[in-house]
Parts: sequence; C-alpha cells; structure tokens
Amino acid sequence: MTGVVKDVQGEPLIGATIKIKGSAVGTVSDFDGNYSLANVPVNGVLEFSYVGMNSIEISVSGKKVVNAVLSDATQLLDQVVVIGYGSVKKSDLTGSVATVKPEALSDIPANSVEGLLQGRAAGVQVINSSQDPGAGSTVRIRGNSSLRGSNSPLIVVDGFPLGDAGDLKQINTDDIVSMEVLKDASASAIYGSRGANGVIIVTTRRAKEGTTTVSVKQQLTFSEFSSKLDLWRDPVMMAMLNNEGRVNGGLQPLYIGANNSAGVYYPSIEELQTTWTTNTRWDELVFRDAPVSNNTTVSVSSANEKTSFNLSANYYTDQGMYIDDDYSKGGYNLNVSHKIYKNFTIRASNILYLGNRNNNGGMAYWRNPIYPVYNEDGTYYQTTAQDYSHPIAIREHKKDKTKMLDVISSGAFEWQVIPQLRLTSQLNYKYGKSTNDQYLPQKYTQVGTENRGRGVIGNTENQNFVSETFANYFQMFGKHEVGAMVGHSYEWYQYRDSYLTANGFVNEALGNENMGAGEKANNIISNGFSKSKLVSGMARLNYTYDNKYLLTATFRADGSSKFGKNNKWGYFPSGAISWKAHEEKFIKKLNTFDELKFRLSYGISGNQGISPYQTLSRYGTTKYYHQGQWLTAIGPGYESGQSGQDGIWKIWSGIPNPDLKWETTAQWDFGIDMAFFNRRLRVTLDIYNKETSDLLRERNLALSSGYDRMWVNDGKIRNRGFEVTIDGVMVDKKDWSLNGTFIFSMNRNKVLDLGSSVESGLLKDARTGMEYEVVGNLSEQYRSYTNILAIGQPINVFYGYKCDGIIQTLPEGLNAGLSGEDAMPGEFKYVNTYDGDGTQGVVNENDKCIIGDPNPDFTASLNLSFRWKKLDASIFLNGVFGNDVLNTKTFGDPHNAALRWTPDNPTNKYPSLRDGRQTRFSDYWIEDGSFVRIQNLTVGYTFDLPKQKVFASKIRLYMNASNLYTFTKFDGYDPEVGQNGIYSGGYPRLRKWTVGLDITF
Repeated sequence: MTGVVKDVQGEPLIGATIKIKGSAVGTVSDFDGNYSLANVPVNGVLEFSYVGMNSIEISVSGKKVVNAVLSDATQLLDQVVVIGYGSVKKSDLTGSVATVKPEALSDIPANSVEGLLQGRAAGVQVINSSQDPGAGSTVRIRGNSSLRGSNSPLIVVDGFPLGDAGDLKQINTDDIVSMEVLKDASASAIYGSRGANGVIIVTTRRAKEGTTTVSVKQQLTFSEFSSKLDLWRDPVMMAMLNNEGRVNGGLQPLYIGANNSAGVYYPSIEELQTTWTTNTRWDELVFRDAPVSNNTTVSVSSANEKTSFNLSANYYTDQGMYIDDDYSKGGYNLNVSHKIYKNFTIRASNILYLGNRNNNGGMAYWRNPIYPVYNEDGTYYQTTAQDYSHPIAIREHKKDKTKMLDVISSGAFEWQVIPQLRLTSQLNYKYGKSTNDQYLPQKYTQVGTENRGRGVIGNTENQNFVSETFANYFQMFGKHEVGAMVGHSYEWYQYRDSYLTANGFVNEALGNENMGAGEKANNIISNGFSKSKLVSGMARLNYTYDNKYLLTATFRADGSSKFGKNNKWGYFPSGAISWKAHEEKFIKKLNTFDELKFRLSYGISGNQGISPYQTLSRYGTTKYYHQGQWLTAIGPGYESGQSGQDGIWKIWSGIPNPDLKWETTAQWDFGIDMAFFNRRLRVTLDIYNKETSDLLRERNLALSSGYDRMWVNDGKIRNRGFEVTIDGVMVDKKDWSLNGTFIFSMNRNKVLDLGSSVESGLLKDARTGMEYEVVGNLSEQYRSYTNILAIGQPINVFYGYKCDGIIQTLPEGLNAGLSGEDAMPGEFKYVNTYDGDGTQGVVNENDKCIIGDPNPDFTASLNLSFRWKKLDASIFLNGVFGNDVLNTKTFGDPHNAALRWTPDNPTNKYPSLRDGRQTRFSDYWIEDGSFVRIQNLTVGYTFDLPKQKVFASKIRLYMNASNLYTFTKFDGYDPEVGQNGIYSGGYPRLRKWTVGLDITF
C-alpha cells in the first residue's frame, strides 16, 4: 500500500502517521508526504493523523494507492520542522528549535536572508550595523562562544552546509519556504565541529503536485535619511568655535583673513559675516536625494505524479546613499525532482549568482563648507597638494569595483528500500570567484601620490565539495516508536587568491586596465593557497513510548585536517529527553493545557573555525632595502598583523603547535512548550547554560622565542540565558483576524579563564587584581585600547577612567588629583579610584576600571498581524536593552560644540574647546544604547480572481516601511553598532519605503 499525505493547500505533510486501524502496524510519511505500508488487509481501514490537524479514516476497499488530505484543526501550527539529516513533527522535538515563518518576511526587500532574521527567533541576535549596498549581517545564537574562532552559526541550504551565516546573497529570499534555527546541543551536535554556534537550516521552494504556477514579484524601494545630518551650516559659528579651540590650546587662530602655514587662505570672522559667499553643501554633492532599489523575481513551477520542478530568476539592485555607491545581483535557482520508480527519486538543483559592487562609500560629506568645489579655471579646488578629501575628485578618478560569481549545484537520490528504511545520498559543489579592480590616482589619493599611481587586480577563488550519505529508519511496535539515522559526510574546501599591484604609472588613462604602464621594478605579486578536509560519521536515535515519553541521542565524529597530528579527531555526543505531560490523564482532567511538554537536553559540539595550517611551521617573505635595491628574504615565520598607533609594530607568527585541537562547547537546555485555548495561545520557554573550553586563541610569546604569538587552546567562556516566545491568535473570524508574536531573549556571557597569566601575557588591574588582555585596535582618539577581555567579566567590556563632570575651578582640578592643563577649568574631571600605588590622590593609569558593557541585558520583539477580508496589515517592533555604546561623537560635533564650557557657561556636561587636548578614555563617552525600533510596517490588499476570466488568479499590492522610527536616548545617529559597542559616526540609518506587486498566474 502506498500513497501521499497532503494538507488542504496541496503541501506534502512530513511525518504524518499512518496506521492500520485496530493494529499496532504503522509508518510515517517522508519529506514529500509519501508513505509505504505492507500487509494491509483488503478490507482494512487506514488512520491518518497529524498533530494539530483533523485525523481521518479511509477504507482501503481493495485499492493499492490511498491518498489523504488533512485539514487544520487550529491556526498557528507549524508542526513539521527540518532538522539535520531528517525531519520530525514539532510535537516530537526534544531539542530547542525555532521556526521562522518566511511569509512574515516576504514583503521586506533584502539582499540576504540573515538580516531579516533580526528579532524573529528567541536567542538569535542579528546586528545590521552596516548600511553599505550589499552589506551582510552579524548573526549570533546564544551569545559569543569563541575569541578568535568563528562565532557565526552554520547555515545549511537544502542539505548543503554552505558555511558561516551572515552574507547568504546567493539565495533569493522569495525562494525560501522554511527556516529552522537549531539552538541547543541536542539539535546542533549532529553537525559536530560546525555546530557549536548553532545551525540555521533553510529549505527552498518545491512545486505542488498537479499544478503549474507562474508568479511575478516586483518591489521598488526608495530610501531617505531617518534624521538630519549633523553638519556645519553656519560658517561663522564654525569659524568662531574653531578659533576658540585653537587659542585655548595655545595655537594661532585660523580664521583671521590670512594664509596658514600651508598657504591656505582662511577668511576672518568679519569676512564670513559680510563678503564671503562660499558655503558649499558637500552632503548634497555626495549623497543621493532618494536612492532607488529594485527587486524582481519571476518563478515557474509545475509537478505531476513523477516530475516536479521550480525555476526562479531574480534581479536585485541596491543604490547606496553615496552617489555611484551601488550593488547589483542576478541569478536563478532551479530545483528538479523525478521519480524513476515508486520508491526511488532523484533530485537536482543549481543556483547561479552574479554580483557587482561599485564601492564609492566614505566620501567626505563633512568637508569644510568654506571650500569651493572648483577653482576659477574649472579644476578641483584643493587646499594643498596633500588634500586627499575632495569627494568629487575622488569619485570621478578613483576606481574600486568587484565582480562576483557563485555556482551552487546539488544532486541527490532517495531510495525507500523498504517501508521502514529510506536511504539518501547527496553530492554538493560550490564554486565562487571574485575579481577586484582598483586604481588610486596620483593626484587625489594619498596612496596614489606616494606611489605615483597605484593599480590593483585581486582574484579570489574558492571551491567546496560535500558528499553525504545517510539512512533513516522508522518502525512502530505497539506503543513504541523507534527512529534511527546513520550517515557519513566528506567535505573538501580549497581557497586561493592572487594579487597584482602596479605602482609608478607613466600614463593613467586606462588605470589598472593597463598594468604594464607601471614601473616594473615597483610591481608587487602575491598569492595564497589553502586546502582543508573534514571527514565525519554521525548517528541519531529517536525513541517514543506511548506518545508521551521521548528520547533522542546523537553522536558525531569529525576528523579535520586543520588540527595537529595528535588531535585530528573530535567526538560530539548529545542526548535529550522529553515528556508530553498533556497526554497524561491527570493533566487532561485539568482542561487547561492543549500542550504541556517538558524538554531537557545536554550535548557537546565543537568549533574548527580557524584557517588551515596553524599547526604547522609557517614560512613568510619580507622585502628590505639594501645597497640601492629592494631584496626579498624568506624564512620561518610570517607577518600576521600590526599593532600600536598607525600599525607601527609588526606581529610575527608561524610557530607550529601540533597539539592544537577543537574548541569544545558543552550545553544543557531545559524547555517547556505550552498551548492553551484550543492552541490559540502558545508559549515556549527555554533556559540554558553553555560553556566553551579549549578556546582557539593566539597566546603572546616571550621575545626570546623569536615569535610574538602562537595558536593554542586556552581559556573558557560561559553563556547563560533565558528565552520566551509567545504566539497568540487574539481574533480568528471569517472576515477578520488578529495574531501576535512576542519574543524575549536574555543572555549573560562571562570570561571564565584566559590561561596562564605569565604565558598569555595578561595584564592586572591594580585596584582589584583582575586579569585581562586588550582586544581590538588602538584608538587614536584616546591613544589607548578601549575594550578588554577580563576574567570574570563579559566579553569586550570597556576599560578606562571614570569622569565626574567638568572641572569648574583650578583648586577643584588640583584636589581631584590632576595637574597641569588637565586640572584647568573646563577640563574633564577624572576620578581617582585607587591610592594603593603610592601616588596618594593622583590620577594615573592605575585608576582605570571597567566603565561599560556593550552586551545587551536583553532583546525583545513584537509582531502584530491584522486581516480584514482582503486587507492585511502588520507591524514589527524590535528592541535591544541595557547595552552600552562608546560614542566617539559625544562632544565636538556641530550639534554640541556650541554648548561647550566657558567662564560664562559653566556647564558640567561639556568640556571647553581646546585643540591638542590629550583626552583620556572615560565613561564620559559611554552612553546607553538601548532602543526600540518600528522596524517594519506593512499594509497590503489581495485580489483573488477567477483564473478563467482574467489573466491572473491572484494579485497582491502592498507597501512596506522599514526603520520607520527609533525610540532611544542615544545621542548619535543610531545605536545599532558592532559587537565591540563602538560608534564612530557615519550617517543616519536609512528609512526605506517599498511598493510591491505580486502576481500569480
């Protein structure tokens, strides 16, 4: 007996239960809704059931094929979830898995899917800090688990593990039908060394049997600044404050109607008030008035009993706010499935992505308004020959373009060997290539001037091959249900790049298209190559007794070429138990719960997110000048980076460590799933503890070793948290409905260990004895590091001085422990927090302390959806609370410079203007970064049309507003910044207006 089980929309139901009535014999439907059942009596009756749907009985009556269509019993079901190497009914989940509904995101234009996940799943933090065209996102699941290894979750598309989430441009968001987020170790440990940071599983669209559908989706988006630019509009005020700051710093005032030391003429204040006419609005020359973006998708799908296919083509353009700052992509996605036999199906898919990026960002829209754009002869006005900030000159002469190509192909077969056993094998291949063309002209760029023109051609190429074969077995024995999966995976990855740099161009007419115009003696050729392999075996066992008690056990073994010969293999087990308490008679008698399920899981996963060859001795090259010529030296070690101000110190790495191994993350999770009021209210609670040990990091070495750093396994980080998701159907009538989803996530991370203080070169806080190391780059504004990793503290906390307002009198400054210019009225009043260093009452380096935490206390979101007949509307609010932000623009910008301290304005909020001030990093610059954003507001109307009378069966018109308004006390443009919590200005977040049209034929 065979057949297929579907819902009323024609979608196949995965994991539907089919039983012979009156017996314990049964099976479940596969990924396509198909089932096969042996020894069915000719006059028997089949029972079809699915959680959340109405069960039905169908008489066999001698038939060999029995199909079933099940209808929803309630709304908000989402009962089937895709997990690693299989799928289960949501009611049978033992791990923590969140499902994101793609239909909630379909009206929002996006370059990649990850940015749309912001606020859509508990425990998932998405930061969209960059507004550049084509920019990706930062994605974290349950906090940061690594210091130098990858912190991004693994993203899997249709069974293909593509790598770190954050920039999945190759997949058109309109092709996605489901997204599952595997959060705890029970769910993610099946991916072993790649699952420590969680897993995002994406499933793309398949055709429905018996239908042929053609659809067109068109979106047009207009962007604008969500707030005004903070620029000098009054040259007189600008000049007066500039003169004041220079005089207070002991310098000659600039705006006095004379040439400065560089020969640039600056008018006097009187000239600016009377005869000076130049007041250039650089922002109007640099920014577009209303950038326009386009997103067009055309798809065709069809299916019959044997063959189905889905073909979609997409073209997307994204104009940035800067003129000529653009991104575009185009491509297609083809999925084909064919049943060769009733029990044997083959599938193939192919994705092509072509991208183009013209980078013209970062132009100096803040340029001095007294400067004209052109000289009288029509040439660009430059203050000096070393004026490298003229935005129009740079835009018209600099070149920075990148072309990208990705091809993703998969082939698979699925063999239903017997009704209880299904064998799946899949081959995946991804090829990616990008070419970057740059030219920096001699006259308008510093690098171009120093090198008499510079051209660069950079090529990168990556290939990824994954082969996976696994078998799924399911059998029912009375009240017992057993499911098992065993499989094997092989992954091969190769990366190579090459760069050609030419300097000293004798003719710039063709730029880098004529690299031969550069001086041969100054050409630079470089290239890189890396290869890695991963071999894995995995297994999972699911057991259910009486549909009440569930057990899941998984195991994966990974062997990686990235690690030393002593630690090639890692082993990652996990286990989970679950109790469906609502199936107990004493719970049913309460008449309260439609669902009450308890989950408990524990497991271990790993992280191999470092570059290959870190366990081997590395060689490098360097150039040096000797006797009038440049020579090349090669030997052990290589330059892995720079440190200090302007990168003055080189960091030398390359010492081998054959004992290097995986990071290991152990996590337990306790969850409760509840449903009330005929499942119209659903609540999911999770509490977890996640500890990562053997951190992959670079330890500082003694100078006598000849190296600066070496990769080691050292340290431990802990993340603890609590998550709540509440889904509710407030109203469900024929003509109107109201649904809502509230999500709350709280995560606390802490650095537990950083290894030996001597071997790791840890610093020590003089007041508390806290051990720490600095992270990030040296801030030139404060001439110090701003973030640290400290034992017992969250990751990336801010470390600096405390500030108690502004000094009002010289005695006040001296009494505060300050001296010289730092003690003068109008200066920052730094606090003396420690006197144990023998400098009683004096403010010095030992008075530094932790002054802020960039990690949020919690995040929350609320989505409300309303429908009245054919009209629908939704609003999505997203919030981040309790995070601190380092605002480098707290003082000195046009909106606050005029509020500075003066003897006539003895404010305690802003210091005086003083050029040359040696500003110390303090909590004066730390602000509350909490915000609530009206992230999306959508209104739409759907026309259902009789297909036989008009050209289309359905038309939908809608309008979406993104980033409509942000409620915050933060003083900058926008508080959403990177995970280090540093805000450096930029421009306001873009508010986007999208008009969309969907047509289904």
